[in-house]
Amino acid sequence: MGYTFTWDDIETICKMLGMRRKYKTATYSGHGPDGLYRRCTIHSYHKGNIGAGLLNKIAKEQLLFSSIKEMYDFYHGKLNIEQK
Repeated sequence: MGYTFTWDDIETICKMLGMRRKYKTATYSGHGPDGLYRRCTIHSYHKGNIGAGLLNKIAKEQLLFSSIKEMYDFYHGKLNIEQK
């Protein structure tokens, strides 16, 4: 199953994880509810869906989810990040 996200969705996920925007940059960072430090760059002026390769990098390397599916479940309220 393919999962699609927009930059607005990624920005919302960052806020759900307790991350804050750093000054006037495109970078969100902070400690999540599980105590792990995350940093993510948001390109919010780009419209449309994020490509699969970049989405995988954001999910695994920047937001520290184990998969895109886990990020999708978290975004739609099916997963509590503290369960990890």
